[in-house]
Amino acid sequence: MRQRLNLARFADVQELLRSAFQAAGRSIQTPVADAAGRVTAAPVYSPLTIPATDIAARDGFAVKSRETLGASGRNPVRLQNPKRVNTGNAISPGYDAVVMIEDVTGDEGGWSTVKAARPGEHIHPAGVEVRQGDLILPAGHWIRPCDIGVLLSCGVTGVEVLEVRVGLIPTGSEVVPAGEIPGPGGVIESNTAVAAAMLGEAGATCTRYGIVADDPGLLREAIVRGIRENDLLLVSAGSSAGTRDFTADVIGDLGEVLVHGIAMKPGKPAIVGKINGKPVIGIPGYPIAAITVIRELALPLLAAWGLAPRPPQRLSARLTETVTADPGYDEFVLLTVSWSGDHYTAAPLPRSSRTQMALVRANAFLHIPAGRGGVIPEGTVVEVEVTGPRV
Repeated sequence: MRQRLNLARFADVQELLRSAFQAAGRSIQTPVADAAGRVTAAPVYSPLTIPATDIAARDGFAVKSRETLGASGRNPVRLQNPKRVNTGNAISPGYDAVVMIEDVTGDEGGWSTVKAARPGEHIHPAGVEVRQGDLILPAGHWIRPCDIGVLLSCGVTGVEVLEVRVGLIPTGSEVVPAGEIPGPGGVIESNTAVAAAMLGEAGATCTRYGIVADDPGLLREAIVRGIRENDLLLVSAGSSAGTRDFTADVIGDLGEVLVHGIAMKPGKPAIVGKINGKPVIGIPGYPIAAITVIRELALPLLAAWGLAPRPPQRLSARLTETVTADPGYDEFVLLTVSWSGDHYTAAPLPRSSRTQMALVRANAFLHIPAGRGGVIPEGTVVEVEVTGPRV
């Protein structure tokens, strides 16, 4: 057996990651249609003026406003050479207003308006949306679906976005890929798929490598490749203190183990290392612990590098039962939050629930920082972070 883990304070590890590792500062050009969830690396300016000319804002007739003076329901004014327009049509030179079709009487033999038009009425002037050279998106902007529509409408087809490459290595001789039936004691690999979804949502480019058996030589080869091809490497499983947990030793041989063991629950066996100046995070194989480490360590690092993890949604809720926590650890307690009359309630999930289904049943969690543990009585109002729909 290996030596016991030397636990580091959770807050210190977060600060270590931010201070010890700098962003690669790399960007790539990506098609606008594929850019949702990415972060702009440079300002984006419009190559076009939108609209390029004055256009009709209503269906009706383009007119010269001065010729409609005095028009009313009792005094229709005959239109002089009106131009029929639909919403979005260009306004011909010399015309400065649109009379809505609802305010017009007559037929092709002669049209009259029962309402006087003001100059510019029902017209979108040229450049009202954006002018050529105007800023559309600043640098560091998380691109939303609505931004894609604006970019394309302004004639932008490609956008420069930050690129952070994250490698994900699953390990374990008992692990099989999705689609295979595991034998006795086996398990289907899922941690790297979850990590890719979480980190990809923040704008990272993720590469999932093949499963590496419990062999130090094979793991070494995989980590060397992963470090060479990525800015951040996550190794799933092999981070604890068992006889087949080689991750810390391999990281130490190739570089430096900065932290092995963090005072956090779940996630205590996590590793933080450095190889060729790049961060390596060893995440526990236990899925709930793996997700906690990804959320609390990897995502904040990506945020420090300029990417955009989903901002946390927090609310106040009343505990339905007493929660106990070890004051020496940062603890993350899974909860089911629901609305009850005039307030939210938070029901802690049993700590004995060691299955991934606990993550499905939970829609929030409570972070209890180290030093604030002990007993939190039933009925206490706490601030929780929402992870799913509220019931």
